[in-house]
Amino acid sequence: MRLIARFLLHILANALAILTAEWLVPNVFYSYSFLSLMKLAALLGIINFVLKPILKTLAAPLILLSLGLFTIIINVFLVWLVTYLAPELNIEGLNAFFWTTIIIIAFNFIVSSAIREAKSAA
Repeated sequence: MRLIARFLLHILANALAILTAEWLVPNVFYSYSFLSLMKLAALLGIINFVLKPILKTLAAPLILLSLGLFTIIINVFLVWLVTYLAPELNIEGLNAFFWTTIIIIAFNFIVSSAIREAKSAA
């Protein structure tokens, strides 16, 4: 049950991050419907849950050499994959991909920190 609740919180964070990125970052567009936003957030959550650990394991030497900065490139690739799989989200340009990724990382970091804090308080 905890895994499902945590996953749902990350989906909510992804949805808020997509909304924030669309609002703050130029050249980020998505179709304005709640259903498409939840689809994008769920797709991003599933891709992060399934592909991100595999990519981080394969790219471990590059992550170590770059002192962790290569994980941003992995995250940019995952956001690009979401835009490729879901036509509801359209991001134009590397700059927009980078800042959208940073916003998504920030929102998920906040959720992960809150979950960790709640777990340690219990």
